[in-house]
Amino acid sequence: MKKLDLRSLLIGVLGATLMFVLLGADKPEIHEGNLGDIIVNSITIRDDGHGGFITAYNQDQKRTLYLGTGKEENGYVQTYNKYEQATAYIGSNRDMDGIIVLNDRYGSLGFSQSGKE
Repeated sequence: MKKLDLRSLLIGVLGATLMFVLLGADKPEIHEGNLGDIIVNSITIRDDGHGGFITAYNQDQKRTLYLGTGKEENGYVQTYNKYEQATAYIGSNRDMDGIIVLNDRYGSLGFSQSGKE
């Protein structure tokens, strides 16, 4: 059996230490997928077959905003109150005319106006 020299022993110890460090390495702390504040010049959202959209939620994880594509392939914005009742809709109706709809706090129709003359 060959003798171990100091250089080989040092390389072995450093190699083992490197392995422990790499195995113990973790991703930066990201809580539940939250990336924090993001600042951009532009965002493009493409439909992947399930629609392209942005949704916002309040502290209770209730949806408060939807901005995206509807079933008729039209774009729209819809807001919700803290009880997830739809309060406003700006988009297109079935005839593809522009429309604004305002609801009361219970989600009942309050006002609706089409852009069609």
